[in-house]
Amino acid sequence: MTDDRTTASAAAARPALAGLAPVYAVAGLAGAASLLYEVVWVRQLALSLGSTAIATSTMLTAFLGGLALGGWLGGRRADSVASPMAALLRIEVGAAVLGAASVPLLAATGRAYVLVVTGMGAAPTVAMLLRAFFSLLVMLVPATLFGAAFPLASAAAARVEADGRVAGGVYAASCFGSALGAAVGGLLLEPALGLTGAALAGAGLNLVAAFVAWAGSRPASGKPATKAR
Repeated sequence: MTDDRTTASAAAARPALAGLAPVYAVAGLAGAASLLYEVVWVRQLALSLGSTAIATSTMLTAFLGGLALGGWLGGRRADSVASPMAALLRIEVGAAVLGAASVPLLAATGRAYVLVVTGMGAAPTVAMLLRAFFSLLVMLVPATLFGAAFPLASAAAARVEADGRVAGGVYAASCFGSALGAAVGGLLLEPALGLTGAALAGAGLNLVAAFVAWAGSRPASGKPATKAR
């Protein structure tokens, strides 16, 4: 009797695990890309601003502020969207585009800063603050997309299996991917490929996550995997 129950429980768990796998994969890939961008941004800002401390403060302000804003916006929409995986597809494509463009955009903020400061005749401290502000704006939008991914992934996991523990799995996958992205980005990709190449690698991770989200949103029947409640 016990063996039969164990076998039945294992058989019932297989579909849920298969459905959760793409959600965890998207969370892990998105986490890896976001921390890879973080490494790229802080190094680009250090070159632009001339100060590692100011660069780190600016990057963290944009990154954590964007995560908070994205988490709030994504959390408001996560339970009402027809397919969280389809929403993740769009977010990851947007993150890929903005992530790939982040390095040239941050470089362009330097030129915009020069024009503004020249016209205003600002003091050095004010000039530095203006340059940090322009850079913050560039990073805030993609960081907001990063933040929106987690509540949507949690919602997608909850629709596969209505168990509060699945959110922990999404969080674990995201943290593991983030740690891997930071390590590989800082130790391997940025030294080997440069800032632009590392940013493009992050965009590639976003596009892989988008493909996984697309595949996860389309079951064999070709109909959406989830419906609005």
